[in-house]
Amino acid sequence: MHCRSYVLLENKAQYGILSLSYFDNRVLTPRRSISSIRLCSPTLPAKITAKVTAITQRKDKPASKRFSSLLSTHTPIISTARNITTAPTMQADESYLSAVRDLNGLQTNYQIIQQIKASGGRINESSIPEFEAFLEKIGHPVADLDRLNVIHVTGTKGKGSTCAFVSSVLQQVTASEPELQPRLKVGLFTSPHLIEVRERIQINGQPLSQDKFAQYFYETFNALRSHQPPLRLVTPESPTMPMYFRFLTLMAFHAFLAEGVDVAVVEVGVGGQYDSTNVVRRPVVCGIASLGIDHQGALGSTIGEIAWHKAGIIKPHVPVFTVPQPPEAMRVIAQRADDRQAQLSVANYASETAAGRALGIPGDHQRTNAALAEALSREWIRCKLPDANPCAINRWVADGLRTAHWPGRSQKFVSPRCSALTWHVDGAHTPESMAACAQWFASGSTGGSGSTGGSGSAPCVLLFNAAHDRNAQALLETLWRHTSAQCNFVAAVFCPNLSMRADSANFTVLDDQALAAQRESARLWTQTSGCTDVSVMPNINAAVDYVEGRFGAKSSSAPTRVLATGSLHLVGGVLDAAKGSL
Repeated sequence: MHCRSYVLLENKAQYGILSLSYFDNRVLTPRRSISSIRLCSPTLPAKITAKVTAITQRKDKPASKRFSSLLSTHTPIISTARNITTAPTMQADESYLSAVRDLNGLQTNYQIIQQIKASGGRINESSIPEFEAFLEKIGHPVADLDRLNVIHVTGTKGKGSTCAFVSSVLQQVTASEPELQPRLKVGLFTSPHLIEVRERIQINGQPLSQDKFAQYFYETFNALRSHQPPLRLVTPESPTMPMYFRFLTLMAFHAFLAEGVDVAVVEVGVGGQYDSTNVVRRPVVCGIASLGIDHQGALGSTIGEIAWHKAGIIKPHVPVFTVPQPPEAMRVIAQRADDRQAQLSVANYASETAAGRALGIPGDHQRTNAALAEALSREWIRCKLPDANPCAINRWVADGLRTAHWPGRSQKFVSPRCSALTWHVDGAHTPESMAACAQWFASGSTGGSGSTGGSGSAPCVLLFNAAHDRNAQALLETLWRHTSAQCNFVAAVFCPNLSMRADSANFTVLDDQALAAQRESARLWTQTSGCTDVSVMPNINAAVDYVEGRFGAKSSSAPTRVLATGSLHLVGGVLDAAKGSL
């Protein structure tokens, strides 16, 4: 039996603000209780007697292998400020939560980027050799990765959706042709996760189970900590343990090899040239999704510099596909492909059959990603299944694009607790992707459940967060430019990327810094839109509770439409707090 204790410490009269301390150091590491996470709701009583609530948790039956069932066992620790509960603990949770704790103790991707900035890029030069040494340390020579038959995808926007489309298409090979040998087992590695970190490593569309995640985590973790064999240090300053994203990349490769996948669809983390996923020497095919300005501190400030990094995944004599790009970016990509004698092709949905295909991921902008995914899938099948029937291939492609699922992108749902609220969530975090998101929201959205048709005069609420290295002003100005004529924004709420789930623990930014950034975003929104009804909440759970408490009880002919955007981390927290699942 495991017991968690919650202490309600203080109450502030304005908005009934309540502070919570969380004492479960098995989950949050380094040892740090959440002493200042505040839950905001105007419906709370003015005074709340401080009390200690101890919740004894029982064993539950093992989780189903179905993703939805697994997620349902992880309801938010705090669903609203009026109902503080925890989910039942299963036996598998012990080792899984321990793995999450140890993973959170590693530095995050943001800190890697900061080191790159401080070093002027020099840290990049040894990143791939260091990662090769980590692979050797856990018992995998780099050549082992050739068995994964990798499809490697980079880009600024759309690379995750492209990978989801490719994975879905290749899964149809198994579903449509059961007599085909070998039957395909499709691995998928993407980032970031939305609710649970195990979403990043999937097999045939399903995240690793908690047991499997813990197993492969500790096989990797313990091998790295072992004294034998000794780790080969590339430089005297080389780390002895990979940081957060690099560790997950290492673990994903280990899991895919152990599971015997037939193909691994691998999404680049940041850039390409020096990304840890670029340790793969012989992918079957490479893809470069749409490029734009992002991660300037690590990749450069011009589209040409960024394209150089992205095109770094191109390998000698390996075919590479891209989509229409800005002229300078296309020039750089073509030059790098020519240097490696790699055949470069451009997938354009306007001239491909993908133009008329039904897509499982909503949004007109997804047609570009679908065209790239179709080209990558067909090339992989051509190389690895040369005898496949052309009619069957056409069917696999059509079915895979139609059934693809990629949560957090152009997603819509009616609030389970407040039927007067319709949530629209999209992880747009660049000006280009924000323009697509804004157009989708302004059109009234046709994807997902609970469609209400056009936006009309329905009140709209913005829930926004931009990571500290993003240009919040550019994102907010883009959003307003594409929505001001159609959308009636009556309020805006801003919050940092902090949630109550251990998988989303963030130790890279001080709370005060995070709140200062949100206050600045609120000021920029008022300056841009003229809307003065703005609120800053201390975390995602508080923001969701505030929106539900203030706007969820209204009865009108049109429900309030809430747009949560600016960050995939925000979207994941909203899905967890407002919906309870993906």
